[in-house]
Amino acid sequence: MKGKGKRLSKFSRVKVGALGYSSSGRLRGERNGQPRKWFVVLVVSFAVVLLIGACSVIGGALLMPVIFNMSNEARKQQVIRQMEKIGSALNAYHVAHGNYPVSCTKVRDGRNGCSWRVVIASYLQGVDLSTLPESSQTWDSPDNLKLGLAVPTVFVSPLVAAPPTKTETHVFAVVHPQSPICHPDREKKPAPAGDASVGHAQKTILAVYLPNHTAHWAAPVDMTLKRLQDEVENITPESPVFFLFTDGSVVTLEKPLEPFVFDEIVNGLSNSR
Repeated sequence: MKGKGKRLSKFSRVKVGALGYSSSGRLRGERNGQPRKWFVVLVVSFAVVLLIGACSVIGGALLMPVIFNMSNEARKQQVIRQMEKIGSALNAYHVAHGNYPVSCTKVRDGRNGCSWRVVIASYLQGVDLSTLPESSQTWDSPDNLKLGLAVPTVFVSPLVAAPPTKTETHVFAVVHPQSPICHPDREKKPAPAGDASVGHAQKTILAVYLPNHTAHWAAPVDMTLKRLQDEVENITPESPVFFLFTDGSVVTLEKPLEPFVFDEIVNGLSNSR
């Protein structure tokens, strides 16, 4: 029996050795460093992933100003297109009535009614006329407020990521004694239509887009020359001002104006420029 036991023990050692195990039960490969190789592979792979991620973050950071600039320029072009549409509506009103609208309507008791923006809204494409406020009432009358007074898209600023409400606008008429859109209390004189094909000697301001001022689009709120001058003194490329003229053209200003240039714009620019 002892001889058999010795033979069996010897046979077992041979089998275990053939399977690659040592007498301690470990794989012989562990002594040859195979787990270390796997560890090295995992570390190198992790380092490569980190490097790719870092390159992506750095590349994205470098591209962000370019992407933002392109997006900002696209939004500025959208403002120009909207101002042109407003100019077309104003001139369509002029064709129908022989003059530009007053800055706001009047109600029976003498109070200011609705803004000129409400008056020309029916000349804008895609506007649901049933949702427009009644211009013979004050803009905030109970009947008008029931309509919701949602602002037409043409008066919504693309340069504002999150408009404060669904009724705000940055578009104002420039109201002064010589402006085509005048205050209703001032005696109105016939103003020539702003059609560039007519060949008027001058073009004057109809409206402005001011990035730092908002008002309810239906409210009779507009811009005086003094407030406009204060605004153009603080122009930056990120907060440009857009001028809409009677000939339908739109001028973008991205830096402050000299006082004499501002006076020239207010008094009328030559169409030959």
